[in-house]
Amino acid sequence: MAPVDNTPFFVLGSQRSGTTMLRLMLNRHPRLGVPHESKFMIAFNSRLAEYIDLSSPMNARRLLDDIAQHKAVAAGGLIEDRDAILDSDISTFAQMIDVIMSEKARRMGKARWGDKTPFYITHIDELWSLFPDSKIVHLVRDGRDVVVSQRNIEWMSSNIPKLAIDWKWKTTLCHKVGSVRGPDFFLEVRYEDLIVETERVLREICEFLGEDFSPSMLEFHEEGAENVPEESRQWHQNSMRAPDPSKLGAWKRKLSVADRIIFEQNAGEALDLFGYEKECLQSTLGSRLKNFYYAAVMRW
Repeated sequence: MAPVDNTPFFVLGSQRSGTTMLRLMLNRHPRLGVPHESKFMIAFNSRLAEYIDLSSPMNARRLLDDIAQHKAVAAGGLIEDRDAILDSDISTFAQMIDVIMSEKARRMGKARWGDKTPFYITHIDELWSLFPDSKIVHLVRDGRDVVVSQRNIEWMSSNIPKLAIDWKWKTTLCHKVGSVRGPDFFLEVRYEDLIVETERVLREICEFLGEDFSPSMLEFHEEGAENVPEESRQWHQNSMRAPDPSKLGAWKRKLSVADRIIFEQNAGEALDLFGYEKECLQSTLGSRLKNFYYAAVMRW
């Protein structure tokens, strides 16, 4: 019998790429606990000098108290019993993270923890510096559908060139860094495949993580809302529902020809990299005027 693998894992992807849906699927696995995104790991990794030696109980408590005040940590209920966390042997930040996440997983009735935080996609190297044996699942979605989804969020940009470049940069960076590490530690899957061939893709992810496939993951939507903080539910309505292939390729209906031309001009290489179709349309007067509009007027 193969030894049980309890190493942590991370689900990464640019914002609005379906990572919340994948999190909810994995969270239904009987062994995997994937709570609401953490956000604190990278934020505090750059501030460790403020806490000096974490083997000091006083310093460890000070760091834990500050982490507990982080908005995402509070929203996801990541820290429920600070004393239980501090009772563990902690001398490094990685140990602090592991204890926080392991305690949260234990309270969820799970043996292994994972994390889904889109913000970490550009910090994949830091994740591996903290947890060298961790596994990373990179979920990629057609950037044009990402843009359609992002433009529906009131606090996100509506600037197509900016969004295209952001998607290209984040997905390509994660792909390149992960590919160097190799298939034992990095798995890339497409959102479209997850939607159309849900069980096959989940089996692939489970095999990558060293876990048995659990059919319960296919029923994630039955309790999806219960596992998303109330203040975040309005942004994740589709993530809490059963996969719907009819929603794929919305960019063909919801992006103007000019915007499609502009997106492809800025992120065509990434579309090629991940195997997405390209229209290869020539610039038009409309696309040139709209490019000027994004550069001079709608700069955000």
